[in-house]
Amino acid sequence: MNLNMTWEELARAAGGKLLRGDPARSVASVSTDTRSLRPGDVFWALQGPRFDAHDLLGADLARKASGWVMNLGRLPPSTAAPEHVVVVPDTLKSLQALAARHRRRFDVPVVGITGSNGKTTTKEMLAAICRHAGPTCASPGNWNNHVGVPLSLLELQGEHRYGIFELADSKPGDVAEVARIAHPTVAVITNIGPDHLEFFGTLERNFQTKAEIIENLPEDGKAVLNLDDPWLAGLEPRLGHRAVTFGRDARARVALAADDELIVDRRRLKVKLNTFGLHARYNAAAAAAAAWALGIPLDTIRLGLEDYRPARWRMEPMRHASGCDVIFDAYNANPASMRAGIEAFCGQFAPRPRVLVLGDMKELGPESVRFHGELGRWLSTLPLRAVYLAGTEIQPAFAQLQAARTPFAFRYAPTPAGWLGELRAELASGRAVFFKASRSMRFEELARTLECSSF
Repeated sequence: MNLNMTWEELARAAGGKLLRGDPARSVASVSTDTRSLRPGDVFWALQGPRFDAHDLLGADLARKASGWVMNLGRLPPSTAAPEHVVVVPDTLKSLQALAARHRRRFDVPVVGITGSNGKTTTKEMLAAICRHAGPTCASPGNWNNHVGVPLSLLELQGEHRYGIFELADSKPGDVAEVARIAHPTVAVITNIGPDHLEFFGTLERNFQTKAEIIENLPEDGKAVLNLDDPWLAGLEPRLGHRAVTFGRDARARVALAADDELIVDRRRLKVKLNTFGLHARYNAAAAAAAAWALGIPLDTIRLGLEDYRPARWRMEPMRHASGCDVIFDAYNANPASMRAGIEAFCGQFAPRPRVLVLGDMKELGPESVRFHGELGRWLSTLPLRAVYLAGTEIQPAFAQLQAARTPFAFRYAPTPAGWLGELRAELASGRAVFFKASRSMRFEELARTLECSSF
């Protein structure tokens, strides 16, 4: 990060006041995390529902940071304050204001990516493409919310030719909030599914929230849409030439053809992906459509897609001493991503004895029982060796497996400890095991206990 501004400029951009310090002194980088704070960084004290960084302000932090940005009325005694102090009405809103001003310094195409599933993979695929075309700034990891998006945008520099940012949501208004900061020139909506229903209530409100990104496009901005998704297909007529579609529908600008082929603007593009499954091909098509909207040549699109490697915990291949094939996809889970992941896994390892290790799908609200029950009924129809279930919300899936008199073995326990020994015995050469659950289930700890490790 190199903000290339003075303390006076930072205070003005943040909508605050420089309470102490030299207004002409330069500012390079800000941090919201004391653990990653480097000497000379500005510490931005955020206040959330479960933490308040103002409680960390003190002499040690004052010595390490070049200054603080903090809420009015929270300044500790002067003996504990750093050289520079900026006070603002609300540190979160001020961080967002700074990021919005910083983004508008650069006249570069910025792609905002949202959707129920596939956001991170599409972002990483598109970033891989754009890096072949020029210097690219992309949001790291899962920096996709009201804090992560501003911090990602602050990494934009003059040499960047492209900005690729993931925009997540969990309630109505979230996408509009971060889109106003990112000011995308191209919007990508991967799909609409039952994610975060605990907060949205209905699929329609979910769709309306994702569509907020289009409302924040400039007049000539492009919208990349999944033509196979009934919610998104309805946007195409309204957007006209601004819509860039992808999907299996032959009318799509980027169409899925054979397993290793896309049709981009009526031209065939052979692509060998380093991942598998229909959902991965959809993500590749979305990334290709966004790249096409950016004017990137087909050969560059192919090179970037073939460079992509799965991100950590997202359909990530893992190694195990037994020689068992392990696929770990437990960064998050909702009904659509659960089914897509299992279908991809079963298709990829069709000749092998296959074992599923599944946990709760969170934030489904009143629909949780129905969706978990539907999962169990569907699982009972699959040719599997075994299914292991853990969590408090996935019990309806277990009940459905019992009711169906499922022919394969299945186990349930509130936590993985209830069947850990049995699962350990499943890890054998020639078999394949798939892990999938919402992030809060912390299945990565289960993988470590079983001595599964990343390549």
